[in-house]
Amino acid sequence: SASFLSVTQMEINDLAMMLRCTLGGLCKTLKDVHFNLAFHLSPEKKSNVMIHWHIEVYPQISKWAGFERAFGVYMSNTSPEGAAQELKPNCREEFAKSLGI
Repeated sequence: SASFLSVTQMEINDLAMMLRCTLGGLCKTLKDVHFNLAFHLSPEKKSNVMIHWHIEVYPQISKWAGFERAFGVYMSNTSPEGAAQELKPNCREEFAKSLGI
């Protein structure tokens, strides 16, 4: 759905399952790390119609230093490919547990 407000119950259930598996895998990979979730809703400027939404996950894996504090931009020294490789088996395990297999 383009608008978070028009998400169906089935989509909410799917989103909940994805979040459970992803955040469970994240906690297992990073040893019970704290994190923030940000829901971004993007209205079309001309008509206020929702055209995009997404969720961002910010694990708190280090202290914010000068750049992060000054610009509000999170810096990571881990490649996305390396992070995905570590996260994938733990997310799959969480998914299997949630299905009872």
